[in-house]
Amino acid sequence: MFVLKAGGKKEYFNKKNIERSLAAIGLDAKIAKGLSDEVSLRFKKSVSSDEIFRFVISRLKSYGPEFLGRYNLRRAVMNLGPTGYPFERYVAKVLEEYGYRTKTNQIVQGHCVKHEIDVMAWKDKTHLIVECKYHNTHGARSDLKVALYVWSRFLDIKKKWEEDPGHKQAEFHGVWLMTNTRFTSEAVQYGECVGMLLTGWGYPREMSLEKMIHDKKLYPIDIFPDWNGKLNYHKLYESEISLLRDCLNFSAKEFSKKSGLKEVEAAIFQSEALRLIGN
Repeated sequence: MFVLKAGGKKEYFNKKNIERSLAAIGLDAKIAKGLSDEVSLRFKKSVSSDEIFRFVISRLKSYGPEFLGRYNLRRAVMNLGPTGYPFERYVAKVLEEYGYRTKTNQIVQGHCVKHEIDVMAWKDKTHLIVECKYHNTHGARSDLKVALYVWSRFLDIKKKWEEDPGHKQAEFHGVWLMTNTRFTSEAVQYGECVGMLLTGWGYPREMSLEKMIHDKKLYPIDIFPDWNGKLNYHKLYESEISLLRDCLNFSAKEFSKKSGLKEVEAAIFQSEALRLIGN
């Protein structure tokens, strides 16, 4: 059996890939093996990765929202769109949980031109430009062109900073490229060569985007697929609610007003959030 990936690539179906994915979200090894066996029995010919994902999601519902949410993380982050702004706000929230002060959508004067920066981040004596490359297409990657573009913008801003004596007090000025997808090998090679911080899906292994999220349980508010179409994400983002944990700061009645849910639905959503965050 072949699996058709989102980017159009075909590869042989390997049950172990599903087992590893399910083990990574904390599912019992025997249950993970059983689910991967179900997939191989259900699909006999070519199948898309999206069909496999939807089948596994349907099975995970019976094991609890904590497993459903963790497995859906990548798509939840991708669904923060359709524009890149919610992703930028989400990245800023994640960085704040890691000790950074942040500002979003800043206009910064470079040596040659002005630049609109997604996120500015400060921590101790480190001052970073954070460029958020958001993709809402499955299989898309952040490539060398993206890395070159981000680095050239940084150099223009850095030159202006160096002309300002006030900025020289900082120990380090840098640029951080963050994406919700994978990097191409050329983008990684270039970023490492010039000293640009890179964070994406699966990279770097010790502190990838998904690891940053899982380690501090910084799940996005749209983490549960069953609630898509019910929650008013626009209203939530306007209320600065982009992390799942934010919903627990309100009573069910208050959260229902901010989310567009009925009060009883808001209470159910909050209980599911607590199961994911508390496990």
